[in-house]
Amino acid sequence: MARIDYANPEGLPAEKRDLLDTLSDADVDDDERSHSLEGGTLNVYRTLGRTVALLEGFRGYGSTVWLESGLSPHERETVILATAYYADTAYEWHQHVRVALDEGMDPEEILAISREEPDRLEPERAALVAYVERFVDDEVDDETHERLADHYDEETILGVCALSGCYLGLARLLQALEVDLENEFVGWDLENL
Repeated sequence: MARIDYANPEGLPAEKRDLLDTLSDADVDDDERSHSLEGGTLNVYRTLGRTVALLEGFRGYGSTVWLESGLSPHERETVILATAYYADTAYEWHQHVRVALDEGMDPEEILAISREEPDRLEPERAALVAYVERFVDDEVDDETHERLADHYDEETILGVCALSGCYLGLARLLQALEVDLENEFVGWDLENL
């Protein structure tokens, strides 16, 4: 049970209520989904919605790092899933397994992250996972940085850091406030997919 009450959509001004809903559902029709995971109104946004200005600011920043990181959708989701996994936040993992699948990622690519088998990924994606692991642990060294720099330019590396940092901060908020999943956890091994 969450440590603070979620915002009630009816308590928000009508023009702000859509801030509580996921943006990622907009691009995929339900009949085109290859899984049963759903988006809709999310508890993460209902939590942040207790302060509408905070929710709006977070959604703006999150959208910027999501869209402007310099990463493809698969690379972006690799960074977010690796952040969720290494930060041990089931909520982010669950939500972004859905997004990754909607973006066309193969479940085996997702499992390579949670099973700590990055050699099953393309070299640039394996470098992303290795970098994010060290980033989450505050241990990025020259070797890790250079490995990522072999595949990405400086602007994209900055985007990786901003994206992972955004989701790491969100992970800590979700954990501190014990924000509930909306439905059964998909599982680190996707056992409930």
